[in-house]
Amino acid sequence: MSGDTGITGMLGRFWKKIVNHFDDYEINREALLNRLSLLIILAAGIMIRLFSLMKGYDPLIKAFDPYVQLVSAEYISENGFTAFIYWFKDNSWYPYGFHPGRELYWGVPVSAVIIKGFLGLFSINVTITQVAYFSPVFYGFFTIVASYFLGKETVSNRTGLFTAFFMAFSPAFLSRITAGFFDNESVGILFTVLTLYFFIRAIKRGGTISSFLAGISLAMLIGSWGAYRYVLDLLPLAAFLLVLTRKLTWKLIKAYTITIVTALSIGFLVPRVMINRFYNIENMIPVLMIGVLILVGIVQNLSKSLDEKTFKQVRIIGSITIFVLLTVMITVFLSLGMFSSIAAKFWAVILPGNRGAIPIISSVSEHQPMTWAELFNSIHIMMFLIPLGLYYCIRKPTDVNIIILTLGVTTIYFSGSMVRLVLLLSPAASLLSALAIDKLLYTYSLSAHGKIALTKRKLRITKTIGRDEAIVAYLVIFGLLVTFTFHSINLAEQYSQSEMAPVIYGEIGTPSSDWQEALLWLRNNAQGEGIVANSPSVVLSWWDYGYWITNYGNATSLVDNATTNKTQIAMVGTMLMWNFTESVKLMYKYNVKYVLVNTQAGIPGLGSDLGKALWCVRIAADAVPRYGITEEAFYGLREDKSQFQYQTPFYSTVLYRLSAYDQATGFAFPDLAGTNSPISNNPGLLIDAVNHPVYNLEGPDGITYFKEVFRSYGLAIDIGTTTVVVYLLELDTGNLIGIESMTNPQVAFGEDVISRISYVINNLDGLQRLGNIILTGINSLIEQLTKKHKIYNLT
Repeated sequence: MSGDTGITGMLGRFWKKIVNHFDDYEINREALLNRLSLLIILAAGIMIRLFSLMKGYDPLIKAFDPYVQLVSAEYISENGFTAFIYWFKDNSWYPYGFHPGRELYWGVPVSAVIIKGFLGLFSINVTITQVAYFSPVFYGFFTIVASYFLGKETVSNRTGLFTAFFMAFSPAFLSRITAGFFDNESVGILFTVLTLYFFIRAIKRGGTISSFLAGISLAMLIGSWGAYRYVLDLLPLAAFLLVLTRKLTWKLIKAYTITIVTALSIGFLVPRVMINRFYNIENMIPVLMIGVLILVGIVQNLSKSLDEKTFKQVRIIGSITIFVLLTVMITVFLSLGMFSSIAAKFWAVILPGNRGAIPIISSVSEHQPMTWAELFNSIHIMMFLIPLGLYYCIRKPTDVNIIILTLGVTTIYFSGSMVRLVLLLSPAASLLSALAIDKLLYTYSLSAHGKIALTKRKLRITKTIGRDEAIVAYLVIFGLLVTFTFHSINLAEQYSQSEMAPVIYGEIGTPSSDWQEALLWLRNNAQGEGIVANSPSVVLSWWDYGYWITNYGNATSLVDNATTNKTQIAMVGTMLMWNFTESVKLMYKYNVKYVLVNTQAGIPGLGSDLGKALWCVRIAADAVPRYGITEEAFYGLREDKSQFQYQTPFYSTVLYRLSAYDQATGFAFPDLAGTNSPISNNPGLLIDAVNHPVYNLEGPDGITYFKEVFRSYGLAIDIGTTTVVVYLLELDTGNLIGIESMTNPQVAFGEDVISRISYVINNLDGLQRLGNIILTGINSLIEQLTKKHKIYNLT
């Protein structure tokens, strides 16, 4: 049998058919490079969000708010969604309690449970805590993908890639969407980008499905994040501007109507959103805009079908009718209190000049106006590219460019008004910067290839742009992108550290806080009966730590980070800023058994309660003035008018005395010079503290009102070849409390290191034996230290 007719010949012909088949397809190098670039960007976006694991940090949940999301997700996972809706937490906002299912947005905890259940289908067993830690990376990944499609839909594939790149490394976006930051923003930004993408796609293509998906995305945003108000009112604003610029089309009317109706119909099923009331002006503006668009569309059609005289009469009658209807509607809205029902926080964003009159808002550092330094730190080179992107949008005002322009200008304004909203700026900044780079480099590319010279003026300009100039332009942009990347990587290390972990303040050289130890102490000790029979042990602290106390420490708190009850927060401020004798009377009414103060080594600028005391005063003076707390009494200029400082009454407050108390030295925190007194090179608010040591916790009447039950301690362990030494330290001051030592028990396996290595090599379980025996020895030393110094909750 010949080769042509045998098996070999048959296989040869088959292979030739395969080769000829693929020869019919031309490999699109641009598409291949595009996809490869996107994969690299996505991989980098994941890696930078997992920086904490790459650095070897403990996988801890970050910040304060994510802990209530974590506990809510665990509750849903264990008890079901229906139980969550009716769940009542009696250890929050004592004695009023808290309904997480009705007062929290559902997006984050519900999505965590869904992810856990989905992984379970593939026999991948994970805990809710693990999902909570990694889910922000998951959301960040899909946000980068959505950003790519947003840029691609608005301009081009190139713009999509640059948008994805900027979102992957944007410090503003990275600060909130990184491993462990399990909060509303991580889901909120994803649905924000998806809403914009589907809405723009619907306007361009007129698709019903895209309009519906835009509505679904907006509904998910409404149920996930309080900043939904921005997107919900951005769409009618953009639509109104399109009407003014005579770009109204039936595609716009269709897309806008379907998006808003779908979003409000689904989004308002979440109880947290229903609290805001549907007829709130924030929701009525987008609804009324539907009527405006339809009305303008009808007018446009009439102008084409009616003669000029008849149309003029219709326009006059219509204008009068609209004016009367608007007057009636505004009157009704005012009578319903719709304008006053906008939350104070959101009025403070729109009109930042009035924010100073609302201390509960001004007290949060994230609610302060943006500085230029903060803006540059948050968006880096995008700060200079955004104006160019805006210019291109103005230069060519298409319907899509008008939406981008509206998005850019409004986010710039609101992020400037409130630092926290720079997160909303990140998608707009990324898109505008991508647009700017794309247009700029595209122009250089065409000029270098001699493809643009339409007029004599442009011809003169393009003659000066050759291949060399284009290469320089590309290198400059590449260099800027590299600096942007390194800037973001440097910040990623800061964002990767959890506030729950001990913080080292370099100038002092000692940890300024150890929250895990403190909260574990509360979990083990603050669960019994309170000072009143049959009541819980209540922990008094400033509201910043409420979520940690209730959800990590499992203790009962008066206030938390939801800040839903300004009066109760003011009462806490009053109790902290009064003297012992008066404050204890109020504490008894609230069943307070424990008072938690965070001194941060006595440095007001590190988030210490000593720095927050001024806000305790201001909020108390604003909300409960009947107790006589005034800013003038506690805070003012020195006699030489050189700086502001705390006045004498401050040094008799509960907050200061509990923070400074040390029976031996009178000061529980060291200064920058290393001595146990708050005299430093930059004393600031506490300049007079040196004159107010606290040796006891007695009131003016000689009665001891407080007893210290917990102070953060730490261990330093020196494992030598022959000796093991354990040092017990007081973390606030760095003071050495005690030392215990012993002969290294590993000497049983060898007198020196080489002998022990040989033992490990020659014995399969050698490493485990050496590890176990040294751990046993260290634990015995720790036990001796803790018993000797009566510290029973050291971890």
